[in-house]
Amino acid sequence: MARPHPHHFAYLMLPQLVWRRPGAVRRELGDPLLARELLLYMWDKAAESLPPRERVPPRGLHLSWHQVAGRATALLQLPPPLATGEAHLAAIVYEQAEADPDDHSRIPDDDDEDEADDLPPDEALPRYFLLEATLGRSPEEAGTPTMLGELRGEHHRHHAPGPPAGRPDTAGRFLQALADLLGPLPDSVPFMRVVRG
Repeated sequence: MARPHPHHFAYLMLPQLVWRRPGAVRRELGDPLLARELLLYMWDKAAESLPPRERVPPRGLHLSWHQVAGRATALLQLPPPLATGEAHLAAIVYEQAEADPDDHSRIPDDDDEDEADDLPPDEALPRYFLLEATLGRSPEEAGTPTMLGELRGEHHRHHAPGPPAGRPDTAGRFLQALADLLGPLPDSVPFMRVVRG
């Protein structure tokens, strides 16, 4: 049975925040100090209605940025799960490249706070993936079994078995599994023309 604190953080609070304020969250996660403050605040908020014995310390909570199949990806290491329904890792995958910091044409007015939190209209909401703890046997001897899951609004989808957890290469293999799942960006796929002779 999943512990309520880590489950609430990874499966409810964080994805809702990422989708509600995608532009602002991306900027905050891009700054190491703001990212740490935001994640610790959200971790504490996820436990605020729980009794003290059900609260889990944020030991192991860590954020790093990566390129996954040409997409900026925030990888979040979570405290080690103890049951199914908890996650080892979470990945926030942004479809668009970073905004140009020298482009000041898109700076919103100070009076319009909502505009500051929105993504440009042509930018899709980020995708939110989890490396979830599962029951069963790992296909490999070392490591515990996992599942590659994705949350999209109210939907929770399992894509495929994930790489075994608890190994030094788990995070790298999770990112590779995401790259395989996502494929190249549409703009980077070469145009092919069939010529018949």
